[in-house]
Amino acid sequence: MSKKINLKSLSIDELSGFMEGQGLPKYRAGQLLNWMYVKYAASPAEITEFSRELRNRLGEIACIGNLVVVKRQRSSDGTEKFLFGLEDGQTIESVLIPDNDRLTLCISSQVGCAMGCCFCLTGKLGLIRNLKAWEIVDQILGVNRLIMPKKVTNIVLMGMGEPMANFKEVVEALKRIISFIGISKRRITLSTAGLTPKILQLPGNAPDVNLAISLNAATDAVRNKIMPINKKYPIRSLIEACR
Repeated sequence: MSKKINLKSLSIDELSGFMEGQGLPKYRAGQLLNWMYVKYAASPAEITEFSRELRNRLGEIACIGNLVVVKRQRSSDGTEKFLFGLEDGQTIESVLIPDNDRLTLCISSQVGCAMGCCFCLTGKLGLIRNLKAWEIVDQILGVNRLIMPKKVTNIVLMGMGEPMANFKEVVEALKRIISFIGISKRRITLSTAGLTPKILQLPGNAPDVNLAISLNAATDAVRNKIMPINKKYPIRSLIEACR
């Protein structure tokens, strides 16, 4: 038996092509997107806008991927940490930070990290693998399901991993967060330890979200010791790329 297609793994063009391949009009893809990203449908069977026959047909060949909440912890200040289980048994963390009407979610872009910053626990794991775009985005959907009727209002890519080292999937995730979930690009911050070539690739490739630099030191001598990436891309080149 062939593996079912994860509908969340498909880009908008791929999703439209998939629906057309089933003999369905293009507008069905828009309905499907709305149910997955706004109504949080966890399976084709939940999409009641589709006929029972269509739901059953889609359910035979496709699924809607969902990260599994393995653990949820809440601190005294209201901050919450979520441990998500992935399909291959790996885990990632997301952190929800409340501030009056603002709910900021810090999301991960990789399992582990190859940057090796001495102050970071994730860096001690090394890089296990990149997250797919749908896994990055699904951290938001998973948290939104749990905090309904509230919703995440702001996103920071400052969780596990170096976002710029997973450039293609992170850019695709940003586009989905803005287009499908409806979070403004002004409410999204992309953080990097300083991969200057990737910073230079952002214009023209990624939505113009906010950029944050994990600097941690004012001199190359100190930064070299705590952030090995600085030996390849020193502070001057990093600042020039940001400008």
